[in-house]
Amino acid sequence: MRTAAGAGTTTVTGATAPAELLRESVLAGRRAARSAAEILAGAGCTVDEWLVLDALGRRPGATMSELRSATVTDKATLGRRVDALVTRALVFREVDAFDRRVIRVHLSSRGRDLLSGLGARLAQAEQPDHPGDE
Repeated sequence: MRTAAGAGTTTVTGATAPAELLRESVLAGRRAARSAAEILAGAGCTVDEWLVLDALGRRPGATMSELRSATVTDKATLGRRVDALVTRALVFREVDAFDRRVIRVHLSSRGRDLLSGLGARLAQAEQPDHPGDE
């Protein structure tokens, strides 16, 4: 690797350094999360709550372990998010029929409706502006 004179960036001959690619990916992720948070806040939902709802939409009856994996959330934070969703009647917990130690989480009909609406809001926000809309 070498540093371009005066530019202050590290490059590999003919390509961007892996650290630069990682930095750009992290920044893009933060921008996307910020944009999503603004859209979701309009519907009274956080990004973490949306991730839980979305995971349950994809895998109905997921266990807390499955939700932790799907949302990349630590156990305590996930527990608080699911509690908040239960309080708002968007999800409900159910004891597993075969192993009473396992708790499964399901979307309620209200949660499914909200998830559908959130999906529509997020999809609409991703659409490019139409030229005649100005």
